[in-house]
Amino acid sequence: METEEKVIEIIKSSEDGILQKDLWKDAGIDRRKCSRIIDKLKKDGIITRNLESGKGSRTYRIRYLKRKKEELKDFSLLLVENMFAPCTGCTIECFPERCMPLTDWIFELVKK
Repeated sequence: METEEKVIEIIKSSEDGILQKDLWKDAGIDRRKCSRIIDKLKKDGIITRNLESGKGSRTYRIRYLKRKKEELKDFSLLLVENMFAPCTGCTIECFPERCMPLTDWIFELVKK
């Protein structure tokens, strides 16, 4: 497993996040490498990093950002007989009643 993936898994497995000082120890990497990975993950929007102080020391709590599952897109309005309408992505400005690609497509559907 790649180091970055291992760090992400450790962060994900911690319900309330994990302190950065514990993260690099749990991942078995040095502090500098851990900081670089955390900076990248934060920049990519995968984690949050919040200052947390206690017992006279200053550290950061790292939390995984849960993302909404991507909703399945419904393309049914663009399909007829499992064929995409020619208007999908078309850049030609025309009137539908005079559009040859649309007319040809409709005739193909009628043949079936």
